[in-house]
Amino acid sequence: MFLNAIFVSLLSALIWPVAILIKLLRRRRREYARTAKRVVILGLDGISPVIAEKMMTEGEMPFLKKLRDEGTFSRLSTTCPGISPVAWSSFQTGVNPGRHGIFDFLAPDRKRYLARLSSVHTGTAPVKIGFSPIRRTVMKPFVKILRKSRPFWTLLKRYCIRSTILRVPITYPPEPLDGHLLSGMCVPDLRGTQGSYTIFTEDRPQETIAGGVWQKLEKLDANRWRAELPGPENNDGYCSTVILELVTSRKNTLLRTDNGQLELKTGVLSDWFELVFRSGRSKVRGISKFCFTEDSNGNPLLYSTALHVNPFFPSVPISHPVHYSRYLAGLYGPYATLGLAEDTWALSNGAVSGETFLEQAWSILEERKKMFFDAMEHISDGLVVCVFDTSDRIQHMFWGDGSSKGTPVHDMYRRMDSLIGETADRLGRKDMLIVMSDHGFTSFHTCIDFNRWLLENDYLVLEKGVETVETSFKGVDWSRTRAWSMGLAGIMLNLRGREDRGIVVPGSESSELLEEISEKLLKLENAEGERVISAVYPSESVYSGPYVSLGPDLVIGTMAGYRSGWSCVTGGIGKEVIYPNERHWNGDHCHDHTLVPGMLASNVKLNTEDAAILDIAPTVLRALGVAAPSYMEGKSLISRGAEK
Repeated sequence: MFLNAIFVSLLSALIWPVAILIKLLRRRRREYARTAKRVVILGLDGISPVIAEKMMTEGEMPFLKKLRDEGTFSRLSTTCPGISPVAWSSFQTGVNPGRHGIFDFLAPDRKRYLARLSSVHTGTAPVKIGFSPIRRTVMKPFVKILRKSRPFWTLLKRYCIRSTILRVPITYPPEPLDGHLLSGMCVPDLRGTQGSYTIFTEDRPQETIAGGVWQKLEKLDANRWRAELPGPENNDGYCSTVILELVTSRKNTLLRTDNGQLELKTGVLSDWFELVFRSGRSKVRGISKFCFTEDSNGNPLLYSTALHVNPFFPSVPISHPVHYSRYLAGLYGPYATLGLAEDTWALSNGAVSGETFLEQAWSILEERKKMFFDAMEHISDGLVVCVFDTSDRIQHMFWGDGSSKGTPVHDMYRRMDSLIGETADRLGRKDMLIVMSDHGFTSFHTCIDFNRWLLENDYLVLEKGVETVETSFKGVDWSRTRAWSMGLAGIMLNLRGREDRGIVVPGSESSELLEEISEKLLKLENAEGERVISAVYPSESVYSGPYVSLGPDLVIGTMAGYRSGWSCVTGGIGKEVIYPNERHWNGDHCHDHTLVPGMLASNVKLNTEDAAILDIAPTVLRALGVAAPSYMEGKSLISRGAEK
């Protein structure tokens, strides 16, 4: 690993003089006097200003309090809705969703009435290879980012301002910039999913494993078991596999593969372990962590995290330039590459304990800290951005435990404050630090099945004999359906000319229907007679730009504690409109965006009146002496006359 890092560093050193000369020749003069030599952005996903304010008052977050007292602290308006891919896309582009095209984690396929990833498209395309007369066409896979507009750091290249961007959501696949980038949210696992763990037992579980895969442990003798770990799909459509052998003894438990062996401690998450999947002559390398435990009957239970892309040998593009992921792995060893790395599904399903989940989350935090501080060490003039999303995952899974002392949420806020302190210690006199979150957090105790509500109010119709739908709108009669819900906060009309089997006529008919649905939704109450909908936003009232039509027609802002139901998100229709959320995932931010503002803090005094996440991009550009492009909708928060 170390030798690999040395090789990459030497190669970079050899080409450095040529690169510098080219940059000087292409350099554009900055429009303003810069107010900072370097801007460092510390993104803490999901940090709530409400909790932060309370803990600062109680002396629990001294480093954040120092920023507040000497510089800036305020609430930061998030996007509508306050969902991570939406908010972080606006952060990096400085525009609203109608201009960057990301409205949710999922986007509607209006021709097939299915949910698809909103930010990434993968597929195959014909490519010509070889030379005439034996040139031929083959199908090759490709991956394309769907977020429109441009991240503000790509604009810095023309000014020869270098950047290092680490794990910012919606940066997969990586786009070219002057510097380095490691992709974040939406990087898939080797199976092509957004993260599917594997659980190995002797007997098949009675219930379906959501977010995971079950594999049988075949007993060979009293102390040995054999299993197959499924990996990526081969060209013939079948999954390649790795054979695992589990060997137990009084002294230890060993996990063996053709590629090596790993010692497991009962109940403890292992280090990263390389797995090599073979398909003909080609190899696909992944990494995973394992945890061995026993069930209540003393039978073995083996857990494997999702199969992360190996940063030494990435099978998909995860960094720019491509050697950057290898450089980091050479310095610090293997690390999590999956976009959503913390295994929330495994905790929800009981495949891992809360302690194991937290162990995983904190290890990911430590991996990212090393990368972040390495970037700060090597970028003394320019931009460093790193997003830590452990804060988001822990609040999702442990919000119900509260934020009082001794809880995981409280511990997380303390650790994030320490991270702020460690970052501040590495700042120079002319550095600007921005600490921010994309949204806040609140509880999620009750689900709302919006498709069931549409069904009961005669806006959605099922085929004869169908009473409920598990997923993907299977059984919906589109010839009589006027509206449908998909994703975490949206309702779409079945619009003629837009949806494949649309029946609602655009114009006055569609406008009246949207108004009617909005009025009824605002009257929706729980069993105690309390309203559960805070606001309903017609898309044209909150979005503008060329991509508004890609989003929902109505954005539903729920009250704190209420969120779109689990199956409803992917086109399911249950039996009840309002029902308890019984999952471990009990905190959320997919409510009315006005209830979950983000947080902004800085070592520089900023004008934070009506500060919004769209303002960060123009603020950073202004600090570095660069004029924000005219398409950006945010404003600089740096006061006039602040130039040094």
